[in-house]
Amino acid sequence: MEYAKQVPAADRTLNLLELLATAPEGLTAAEILTQQEISRSTLFALLNTLKSRNYIIQTGLRSRYSLGPALWALIPDRQQGLRPLIEAFETEMSFNPLPETIALAWANNLEVIILAQHASQQPVRAVYQPGERRPLGQTAAGHVLIAGESPRYVEKIAPELHGRIHQIHTQGISQTQTTDIIEIAAPVTLDGINPIAAIMIGIPRYRYDAAKGKELIKELRQAAARVSYRLGAAVYQPYGWTPVGPIGPSRELSEAELNDFLQGAWGARLACIRRDGTPHVVPLWYEWDGRALWFTASPGAFWKEYILTSPRVSVTIDEPWPPLRRVFVSSAAKIMPEDQIPGGLAALRQRLAARYLGEDAAHLPELQETAGWSAVRIWPDKISGRQGLGER
Repeated sequence: MEYAKQVPAADRTLNLLELLATAPEGLTAAEILTQQEISRSTLFALLNTLKSRNYIIQTGLRSRYSLGPALWALIPDRQQGLRPLIEAFETEMSFNPLPETIALAWANNLEVIILAQHASQQPVRAVYQPGERRPLGQTAAGHVLIAGESPRYVEKIAPELHGRIHQIHTQGISQTQTTDIIEIAAPVTLDGINPIAAIMIGIPRYRYDAAKGKELIKELRQAAARVSYRLGAAVYQPYGWTPVGPIGPSRELSEAELNDFLQGAWGARLACIRRDGTPHVVPLWYEWDGRALWFTASPGAFWKEYILTSPRVSVTIDEPWPPLRRVFVSSAAKIMPEDQIPGGLAALRQRLAARYLGEDAAHLPELQETAGWSAVRIWPDKISGRQGLGER
């Protein structure tokens, strides 16, 4: 016998979402009431529930309701595009917060949608609500995303930007302002060139000056580059340009600069010697505790066997864009017993996962396994760092 009972509340929820899906510009509560057989109190209870979970969004108290970003995560192609993007942004902000409020923005049709924000700690600050929508052509974030499209698209969607596209390409940023806020945006890329999203910083105008703006642009570009790097970009040349000023002379990093650089989630390359005497180089995640580098080796890692025979290794860690900082380490690698690993092997694996993939990754079962895994410590005999073009 077929079970025919249905849940009225679920039916009302789906009807509401389907109705909003037919209205890209959104609907007011009054407009929804005229099209749905539902009481006013039930409607607002439904709207509040869906808003709290980001399945719908509302940018103002009396504004329209639209479908929200939580729905996109239910669609396989959106899930793969947005979840890693949001996690990369949030992880980067947790390690390298900026002094002003910064938001992650994504384009959907003719709108920019705020996916996440990291709020400034200052009393007066810009505020971006996740799910907030703005016209694509009226925001700095929208401008850097439009600049990645074809000239025909730019002419159709935002003809007023036509004369600024070259400037956005060469500078790698766009800037807009209102009476209260100055916003600067830089693109995030998967391949290092084509924008898929933007990060945007908002600065109250009374707190902004040319010197501060120049420094914030530099920090914003670096943040966008690092978010792109976390997503897999090997370089950061949005639109095919490299938006930097003079690189400056090659110089040694100070001890403080070197330590600060090693706190970043860069990839390390460890070079060791195979049994036949040829070099073997492997990319690795690392942790720097201020004195030593820590790595983990999987059960089948060849390099783990090589360092047992020949423990002398070299490690290089670098950023692939200006200011082109890099660190060189040489020493002996040592596989450490469990009782000498800070927090233990499981904790080290979880810290590395959180450092490179975000806090949620630390709880993934495959990143908590320890059977056959090893912790490797490199206590530098020699460590040096440089910035800019040059030798080494």
